[in-house]
Amino acid sequence: MRTNPGRKRRSSAEVQQLIADAASAEFVENGFERTTVRSVARRAGVTESMVFRHFDSKAQLFRSTAAAPLVQFMNDFAGSLAMDLGQDPLQVTQRFVGGLYDLCMANRHILVSLAAGASDHGATAESSPLAPALHAVIHGVHRYMDSNGSEASGDIRSIVRLTVALVLGTALAGDALLLPDDPGSEIPAALTQFVLFGAGYTPPAQLAVSGDISRRPTQS
Repeated sequence: MRTNPGRKRRSSAEVQQLIADAASAEFVENGFERTTVRSVARRAGVTESMVFRHFDSKAQLFRSTAAAPLVQFMNDFAGSLAMDLGQDPLQVTQRFVGGLYDLCMANRHILVSLAAGASDHGATAESSPLAPALHAVIHGVHRYMDSNGSEASGDIRSIVRLTVALVLGTALAGDALLLPDDPGSEIPAALTQFVLFGAGYTPPAQLAVSGDISRRPTQS
């Protein structure tokens, strides 16, 4: 086979960057579920086997490209918990929720990529491309709570997943759900309050016993 002497052979790093750029574009345009390794390879001008030579799976490709900022934040947060196990729970939650919200608002394409076509194939939490990062956060929170004697009213795995879902959903649908005059700085604080203390609802029977009429639910 003759080669073109005028054509420069691309380095492995250049090929990997071509694939990463193509993958980022595909994920943004089509979402994680609808993007295929074949479409990434075609866009990058390489073979599918070349894609797999640099990335083990489509999920790893997503974590390394479009979702890289989100994955990095979650892994960094999990690692930071181990560095100071005596941190105040309120400050820990504020840091996670606030940081995650700000990152999602600045990188909403990640959320769009996750949401697009997510219901087409019945994706599960364990098959999510974010699963490794979520496991890291869950493990970090477990270790943090065990070390300082904190307790949660529910399963930590569900609490962490619901917290991430709450923040991602707020960032994705905020324009349609939040009032235009809602101060952006107050949203993470409200989310933190909700994660730690819930909606603060008290059944009417308990309100009657306590005599706290001011907290009774009102109809609007």
